[in-house]
Amino acid sequence: MRDVDDGVGKRLRTARTRRKLTLQEAEAATTIRGRYLQAIETEDWDQLPGDTYARAFIRTYGALLGLDGERLAEEQRRTRGAARPGERLPRVDPRPRRVTRKRRTRAPRIPAGLVVALVTILVFAALVIVGISFR
Repeated sequence: MRDVDDGVGKRLRTARTRRKLTLQEAEAATTIRGRYLQAIETEDWDQLPGDTYARAFIRTYGALLGLDGERLAEEQRRTRGAARPGERLPRVDPRPRRVTRKRRTRAPRIPAGLVVALVTILVFAALVIVGISFR
């Protein structure tokens, strides 16, 4: 934990107390768990599920309190030295490569008409056999 005298957390806590909101009321309004809000106010970032969540919570919490949540979230990111989403992604060549697909050889298909004809013949043959056996 770091000194929170001038940090994001202190500004959020000050704004919340100025508005006379309890942590429980802020939790109900933002749907962010109270323990996470408290961790943000004390800047105990290790209690949060991750830096991306912390910044999202700060944006939401700041908006509730009438502060610039985007600016506060960016300040928290810089203070923590966290990367922005996508900063760690590898560089890619912007030119697409031609995709070559291998042709799969399929087993030959039996036409549906042939299947229907065979089933009809088999049913007819079965009926003939049954008819002969009952004579």
